[in-house]
Amino acid sequence: MSDDKIRVVWFGEPARYFPTEPLPPEVQVIQAFPDPAADQWETVLANPQIDVVVFDISQQKDSHQNILRTLIQNQIPVVVLVPDADSLFAYEIEMVRVDAGGRLLALLPDRCTAQFEPTSVQALADLYDNSLSTIYHHLTHDLLHLKTALGTPRYVFAMGSRLSDDVRNLTVNVEFESGCLLNWGYGTPDRNSRFQQGTQQSDFDRTIIQPDNLLQTLHQAHAGDHCEPSDQNNSWVEYATTREAAEMISLSLKKGRRIEIFDGNPTESDSFKGVMSTVGCFLLLLALAIITGLAALDIGQISETRDQHLTALESSTTVENDRWPLWLRLWPVYPLGIFLSFQLLKNIIKTERQAR
Repeated sequence: MSDDKIRVVWFGEPARYFPTEPLPPEVQVIQAFPDPAADQWETVLANPQIDVVVFDISQQKDSHQNILRTLIQNQIPVVVLVPDADSLFAYEIEMVRVDAGGRLLALLPDRCTAQFEPTSVQALADLYDNSLSTIYHHLTHDLLHLKTALGTPRYVFAMGSRLSDDVRNLTVNVEFESGCLLNWGYGTPDRNSRFQQGTQQSDFDRTIIQPDNLLQTLHQAHAGDHCEPSDQNNSWVEYATTREAAEMISLSLKKGRRIEIFDGNPTESDSFKGVMSTVGCFLLLLALAIITGLAALDIGQISETRDQHLTALESSTTVENDRWPLWLRLWPVYPLGIFLSFQLLKNIIKTERQAR
């Protein structure tokens, strides 16, 4: 076996996107799992001869998500051939990748080479069904294709009625950082999508995968340990943020206004801080409420306690104090202190990362 070949395990059908031309000669498919649910795919985890796993199955199914999650947790380099995961799972699997120290790349569409002016571009999309998932998937790949020409999306404004589920009534306006406005809607172009500005026209077919693009992505996944941090491929994060922008369609339709798209890739540390902040605020308010109630109760008993002491002084007898000690009466403060100590868990619990 030649050392210059990239040994690949393929989840899916290798001939699905390469029916007429073979894979690059540098790629050697040593094992394929057309139906992972029916095959013993777990053998991949114990095979040291594998360089990269090509994940050519949908990420919408729970069973497929579990497979991808397991591969990343075991630090096996993975290239997702046609990403279709929703943004929530995409961010989740990125957190798993960061925690495990693995490598996860997405094969992004070819970049648009057309030179558009920063005005407006008309886009027609050939949608094969009217589900929101299909619309998200199609728009995501169109935005990834246009990123070089138009830049990063900043605002999304969707118009149309979803009551009849008629995609012909749906129009999405996407404003980019370059100032260009993309008017995206249903149409019947010759290919999957068509972008037009004046007399300039560019067609795009997301089902076409260039072997050179695949080979380059496989090399990046295989040589990830030898890359500088600045040269790391962030294609999966790029897909996740773009998918999140496409999913703003439903929010825009619901609110009837344009939605701003914020930069940022949520991490596990951010999620930890968010949960702890929310729980901390709740416990703090609860402790303050309980302390206020107990203080009011103590204030209400001041006159009774004073009368008991005066009576005791006059009769020279000792009055037994049946009130709780101060350290017991301050019990609402203790859960808050325990919660604050949980903040140290982030520094105590550390995951040992080992490169595969």
